[in-house]
Amino acid sequence: MTAMGYPSQVARFAGRINDVDGHEWLPWNLWTEEFGEIARPMAETEKVIVDSMKDSKQGYLRNSLTDTPSELTPLAVWKTKGPNAIGAWDMRERLRVMDYTGVHRQLIFPGSMAIAACRLFAFAEDMSFYGSITGDRREYALKLLKAYNNWAVRNVNISDRLRIVATLVAPSPDELVAEAKQLIKAGVRAFWLPSAMPPGGKSPAHNDLDSFWSLLEDSDSVATLHLGDESAFLRTLEWRKAKAFEGWKVATEISADPWGMSTKSFATQNFLITMIGGAVFHRHPRLRVGAIELGAHWVGPLGHQMDMWADNTLSKRWSTEIPLKPSEYIRRHVRVSGFPFEEIDTYIRRFGLEEVYCYAGDYPHVEGGFDPMAFWADRLAGSGEAVAEKFFVTNGEFLLPN
Repeated sequence: MTAMGYPSQVARFAGRINDVDGHEWLPWNLWTEEFGEIARPMAETEKVIVDSMKDSKQGYLRNSLTDTPSELTPLAVWKTKGPNAIGAWDMRERLRVMDYTGVHRQLIFPGSMAIAACRLFAFAEDMSFYGSITGDRREYALKLLKAYNNWAVRNVNISDRLRIVATLVAPSPDELVAEAKQLIKAGVRAFWLPSAMPPGGKSPAHNDLDSFWSLLEDSDSVATLHLGDESAFLRTLEWRKAKAFEGWKVATEISADPWGMSTKSFATQNFLITMIGGAVFHRHPRLRVGAIELGAHWVGPLGHQMDMWADNTLSKRWSTEIPLKPSEYIRRHVRVSGFPFEEIDTYIRRFGLEEVYCYAGDYPHVEGGFDPMAFWADRLAGSGEAVAEKFFVTNGEFLLPN
């Protein structure tokens, strides 16, 4: 470790590193203060959950906010996790941490209330989820997300280096576009679309969403898919309901359309499969999408399997609907972060796509590990300087543009 908070292995990139995964982590007892009175019922529910976990191995839940370190040291920055970490929820303090660790820009995802609100929206009818919340639970969830996005707007203009990610959940494409327009006007440039829910209630490939994808293109904004709550996946077949998937030849047992053929392996990749197979990237050639904290092991095989279906499907429509190889759309439009135990150097040797993988510290979450920069630098040491530069600097710029 250098005198600063980055290891010597990445010193040459210091000040240029782009981190595609950071989080806010506001403790429940500050939700009402930061998000407004609307958050009080959910904060009280969260308190019960946190209290039930205080005897678990997650030591950061046992601490109080008085345990937050005051001095930037490698131990404080890399070992302290949760709401006690420096800059966990104070974005001006986050800038200090970024300076110390050599990070130029960072995507900052929800770490608390917005995730809970997405789960409540997805499972509004299931009282085993946040059962103390009564009334119109879906409407309440949307109000919580509005409150969270208001917090994002208040903080996003602290610095252009802080790319705070707003959460977009809406019942219809028109409402999705309206919310995005308002947030973009206020300075937000990155959006989380929970991948278990069809955006605006429609397949991502539906033409009703073209105005939304165009809005992101024209404003140079970024759509992201992030680890959250994927348990609602495949409760609906809305994903398939798009013009791009109509009229395909149906074989004896299966439909030979891009969605049907490709989703038989990795369900977590469904959102991107739908976008690629549904020609979203063909119709929107400047669209940027990040798949964050979902692992990186799947992206090479995803490109391989979709290329296979494109070359061998029972219908020749793939070549006209999506003229490039699916893996090429991944290369052009998608960036992915991995967990700090993955063999990304091996993935690159097997599948290429060295333009796709990005550095992610996951600050201040435990899943980011306790020395991610050094791990990734050592992991990629044998891959050459060009790959290391892409991983730590240029690939992340795609999701953090000027």
